[in-house]
Amino acid sequence: MPLPLLILVPIAVPVALATLTGVAVHAHSSLTNAKITDPLIRELPQAGLTACTLRPQFRTNNKLLNVFSRTGVKMFRFVRHQPSPDVHGITYSLLDGRDAHPLSTIHIEGLKSEVLFHGSDETLQNLGLVSIRHVVEGDDHFRMFILPDGHTYQWTGKTRFLERVIDRSGTLDTEVRERIGAARRIGTRIWEIKFDERQLPAEVVFSTAIVSILDQWNTIFGVGGIFLKSDKNLTVKFQT
Repeated sequence: MPLPLLILVPIAVPVALATLTGVAVHAHSSLTNAKITDPLIRELPQAGLTACTLRPQFRTNNKLLNVFSRTGVKMFRFVRHQPSPDVHGITYSLLDGRDAHPLSTIHIEGLKSEVLFHGSDETLQNLGLVSIRHVVEGDDHFRMFILPDGHTYQWTGKTRFLERVIDRSGTLDTEVRERIGAARRIGTRIWEIKFDERQLPAEVVFSTAIVSILDQWNTIFGVGGIFLKSDKNLTVKFQT
């Protein structure tokens, strides 16, 4: 690194953090003043949930991530694409349990990610291309997406719930957030995902959850929704 940059880096980082902190506080204050009530939360039911674990395959440098059922049956596999200098972020394909059929392609790139659903299943084909946006609201941040059913869905940053948002009017007076899934980390390398498969197919849950696992929750520092990655190349060390 050239000498002038070495001199500037120790100065620039604290200045940037101070600026981001100011922006975050201002945004939080503005949102607090504008929104009088909190949304209604419908909690995740404890009965009838599907529970799976996401585990990186040993000695693959996180190129292969496997999803197992509660009984240890492999349901899906994520396969990371070869990086390209022309493409920012990272790309994974979601395959079925036999590694025979691709179900979705997920491109993860910070503030905006995309999932392209495909395969022989008509339900997945009808989903097509789904954009996942980064949204900051109050003191939390979300990965938000809209499905063809017309509903908005979001993975929350702090509580790590998958929520269906009803009547997102912007005032929160009549907004309802129905929790239909949840994620939690087990140790440092395993994630457990519980979800109501009657509300969303497993393929949709995992294709969107992986964005939060590799990006939204893969941080060691965050202010106002701006994150410092625990792994700069998003190669998934599963660090918070």
